[in-house]
Amino acid sequence: MIKNYLKIAWRNISRSKGYSFINIGGLGIGMAASILILIWVQFEVSVDRFYENSDRIYAVWRTTSIEGEPVSWDYTPAPYAPTLKEAFPEVEEVARITEWDPMILAVGDNKLSEQPTFTDPGFFKIFSFEVLEGDPVEALSAPDNIVLTESVAKKLFGETSALGKSVKVEDQLDFEVKAVIKDLPANTSFSFTAFIPFKKLEAMGWVDDFWGNNSMRTFAMLTEGTDLNLFNEKYSDFSKKYGGLEDEISDFLFPVKDLHLYSKFENGQSVGGKIELIRMFGIVSILVLVIAGINFVNLSTAQSEKRAKEVGIRKISGAGKNMLVGQFLAESILIALSAYLVALIIVSISFPWFKNLIGQQLANPLYQPYFWILSFVYILFVGVLAGSYPAFLMSSFNPTVIFKPKMGSKRSFGIKPREVLVVFQFAVVVALISSVWIIRDQVEYVQNRDMGMNEENLIFHQVTEPIRKNKIPMRNELLALPEVESVTYTFSPLTEIYSDTNMMEWQGKDPDYRPTMYRMGEDANLVKTAGMELIAGRDIDIFTYASDSMAAIINEKTAEIMGFEDPIGQVIKDDELEFTVVGVVKDFIMESPFEEVRPIVVMGPKRNLNFIHIRLKDNQNIASSLASVEQVFAKFNTGSPFEYKFVDQENEQKFQSQKRTASLTSLFSGLAVVISCMGLFGLATFIAESRKKEISVRKVLGASVNSLVGLLSSEFSKLVLISVLIGIPLSWYFMKNWLDTFEYRTTIDWKIFLLTGVITLLIALITVSSQAIKAALVNPADTLKSE
Repeated sequence: MIKNYLKIAWRNISRSKGYSFINIGGLGIGMAASILILIWVQFEVSVDRFYENSDRIYAVWRTTSIEGEPVSWDYTPAPYAPTLKEAFPEVEEVARITEWDPMILAVGDNKLSEQPTFTDPGFFKIFSFEVLEGDPVEALSAPDNIVLTESVAKKLFGETSALGKSVKVEDQLDFEVKAVIKDLPANTSFSFTAFIPFKKLEAMGWVDDFWGNNSMRTFAMLTEGTDLNLFNEKYSDFSKKYGGLEDEISDFLFPVKDLHLYSKFENGQSVGGKIELIRMFGIVSILVLVIAGINFVNLSTAQSEKRAKEVGIRKISGAGKNMLVGQFLAESILIALSAYLVALIIVSISFPWFKNLIGQQLANPLYQPYFWILSFVYILFVGVLAGSYPAFLMSSFNPTVIFKPKMGSKRSFGIKPREVLVVFQFAVVVALISSVWIIRDQVEYVQNRDMGMNEENLIFHQVTEPIRKNKIPMRNELLALPEVESVTYTFSPLTEIYSDTNMMEWQGKDPDYRPTMYRMGEDANLVKTAGMELIAGRDIDIFTYASDSMAAIINEKTAEIMGFEDPIGQVIKDDELEFTVVGVVKDFIMESPFEEVRPIVVMGPKRNLNFIHIRLKDNQNIASSLASVEQVFAKFNTGSPFEYKFVDQENEQKFQSQKRTASLTSLFSGLAVVISCMGLFGLATFIAESRKKEISVRKVLGASVNSLVGLLSSEFSKLVLISVLIGIPLSWYFMKNWLDTFEYRTTIDWKIFLLTGVITLLIALITVSSQAIKAALVNPADTLKSE
């Protein structure tokens, strides 16, 4: 029976090659899009969920009220973790991790820039990474050991075992390799390549007991059977009870397995995060697949009259309804199978490009057994879903009606399911096209924002220990280069803010007013090097003014918050240190350009200056200038790689997420347009064919080609116009909500919707008109000669 079903199905598919091509091609594109998104979704959902004890691993989060608004963060002071473990028997293990800039690891003259962390032995008890050599838990129990990842160990020691070998970090700290682990998988949120015992920080005196210094993240693993909600209830006042903090801080544990997708917090509660983007594109990929399925439904039901006699003869011959349903479902499943083969070809070709588009190292699913098992289910699901309506519709035809003269000659003027589906298709198209423009407008709007500094020809490099020991000689040699305009040492790069506080004091400040202020540091010439605009006073310059080690410059936002009418000479107190304001600069942006301007205080070099910024002169050959700068680095940073970064390129990376969103939306919009037009073309072809005698009669009676084209096109034009009227409000609603997630955002221009509507109508008219013109130009004699 099944063999017979498939044989008849293949004959029917072969008989209608044009419609089969549209069905298979459209479904194939829709399937490919959904497969790619499902691969991405599967990867994102797997992040931090593969650990052996994932269900009882938690990250420490804390919430306090700043200016009446609850704010949550996941950084803790150094004594937090050991105190937590001691205070609660439900806490089986804890681990602190620190986040450092890359450090130089060296074995002899072989030097690498790698990403380290100082952490506790509990890290490898909590997180189950594959161990290749040694015992990482034991390794982190002594201060002079180090754990390396496999790739770093091979870079440093080749194919020989790294165990027991010595590694020098930052040309000053010697460690013995006590364990090697496999490179961290792509679906972990950690990116460390070297693990150094936290005990080393303690041995060097770099760890303080101050509960207000939130500089590291803490993770905890609870004992089996511990109820998280009950634990959080008695744990909520932990910081206040053990840290003695005056602020109303509420502590809570949050599951690590959910952190990647749900890291957006409001009022101390997770309200979403990356899951919103994944959910959005998951829905879009399903819509693209549904649009492709609609083509199948529409073309199948449109051809129902042609196949009505086939159904009638089968029923008269004794075929039951279930047999006919099986026949039609076999046909749709065969089409789904053919479409899936097309989809696999598209996926295999586009997979490298897709990985680059979303910026993730996805595993190729074609080499994974589970993919093929799911593929079988996927084909059946799509085939049955797309074929159910046509199958039950055509199998329900009554033979006594089918063989009556002029069957189906009467035209219905009610709402047809086929018209509803066409409206749905193009409403989705309208929503996607307008969304693409709004997303791109937002990205362009922010890209054109005044960042408050000149980013061109500005590079920065991390300050290593050899550079730190020779800061002034190196600065002087760099300034002596004809290619260099200016040099400054800073606390953090100009692309990030490393420190903030709500404990700053100034004259006239309300004791209850505790806004978050952001810290920066420099030694001299930051304004000139960064290309900032000085509004009042002067820049910090410790080489000209010895007292400038305790000077500060502030931006406009800081002056506004502090209420300074004349900021120059005002004193700002921070951690028992007092800084005198010597200058005010125009607001500048160091973090996300999608956020509001932050109040920044740039202080003299009382804190470590960890980066050097160099402005290269304009109208110089960049490659030649960098080569000259590299020679100076080679002299003072011997043997270490010259790993500079351009400020403008680093800032450009901040747009990648939104650009990916725009690119993915553009991709799916294009696919939706192509699939919808394929379906519309097929429907127009069928309707033109079914009305060819009517067209010929009208032409004989004097109808012009233009009027006939208008007649055939008007039906679809009305449907697309309705789609535009439905799609525009939907797009406006969802995109307004999306824009509201940004502090700095554009407004939605009504012209976008007008242009979207015009383009969609034009696309539909061009698609339909090609068949309408072809039908109108047919010689009436050829059509009516049999009458």
